[in-house]
Amino acid sequence: MSEHTYKEIARVNKVLRKLDNWLLPRNLSEPMTPYLLLIYLPFFFVPVAVTYQQPIELLWSALATLAFLLVYFRCYWAPNHQLIHHIIAILVIGSLAALLSPTANTFFIYAGAMCSRLKSVKFAVTTIFSILLWMVAISFVLKLSVYFYIPGLTFTAIIGLMNTYQYALQQNKQALILSRKETQRLAKVAERERIARDLHDLIGHTFSVITIKADLAGRLLDKDVAKARVEIKQLEDIARDALSQVREVVSGYRTSDLLSELANAKNVFAGVDIDFTYHFDNLDEQHIDLVSSANKELAIVLRELVTNILRHAKASNVSVTVKKLNEQIVLTVHDDGQGFEQISRSGFGIQGIEERMRQLGGSVQIKSGGGFKGTLTEIVLPINDKGPLYATN
Repeated sequence: MSEHTYKEIARVNKVLRKLDNWLLPRNLSEPMTPYLLLIYLPFFFVPVAVTYQQPIELLWSALATLAFLLVYFRCYWAPNHQLIHHIIAILVIGSLAALLSPTANTFFIYAGAMCSRLKSVKFAVTTIFSILLWMVAISFVLKLSVYFYIPGLTFTAIIGLMNTYQYALQQNKQALILSRKETQRLAKVAERERIARDLHDLIGHTFSVITIKADLAGRLLDKDVAKARVEIKQLEDIARDALSQVREVVSGYRTSDLLSELANAKNVFAGVDIDFTYHFDNLDEQHIDLVSSANKELAIVLRELVTNILRHAKASNVSVTVKKLNEQIVLTVHDDGQGFEQISRSGFGIQGIEERMRQLGGSVQIKSGGGFKGTLTEIVLPINDKGPLYATN
């Protein structure tokens, strides 16, 4: 297609977007549904256009259709407690159009379908039956054709009640989701409070003892060095024991996994203006299945690498790739920092990472320096039924 054609298409799309913004609100969960529901509207005006006897009939048909469309789209803007006014307007249009053609029962079916959004199920059902009674009344008074009220009554009742039932289910589902989120939020708050209490009870007591011991050791330094050494040794033992207890408490609450650490790394790097990206290659993020021990170890390794990059690398870009390759899971971390030419290898805690990976039957490869930009760390773990890690696609 020519450039002119592309411009025309773009112009038409722009006009359609503006029209869509004017017709419907932006908060609809299914924005195309209102347009798809209009597929039934031709059942009204097409028979009139085919069988009209006088041009005035065609004009009234067009006016009724236009008036219905205006009210129909305004229904999606109206709050639920005001929707009844729009339903009444549709009924008025349908009642007047019934003098023109029996296919005007289409408007009554739309009115019945709109009842689902009324303020309560009871009110919606009452309104649907009121519409049915109104159809019976005008059919009797105006002596309308059987082709008007038989299909009209049947489909208005079926579609109206079905829509009301489906809408009530949807509202209950949304309420359940909100309730579940609120319960989860309250559970998190309660868990934080419990952790805070446990840590306060532990650390508060321990630090009180440490303070007393430190004060006593300070006063004994000038009087009895031997006793001061004993107190300092006890102070060291208390501190070590407290550290061990804190680790036990925290490990009881903290669960690490690779996906969570990736998300945490993204937030951490964003806070220091470092661009961070990660992606999965030949592996679906939603179908990574890690044995808990291996999952924890990988998360710890990633956390260690992220910490080292923050402390030493002076990087501006960091990327992580998780991929499946030849029955192995490969975790690759690359930064564009200064590398090992200015920082020693031991400064990155590589030995600890290598020890962790050896325990899991994996390996660590690091590329840095020698003209290479930044540092590339590659963690490799095997995939097998008995191994520490497996993945499913």
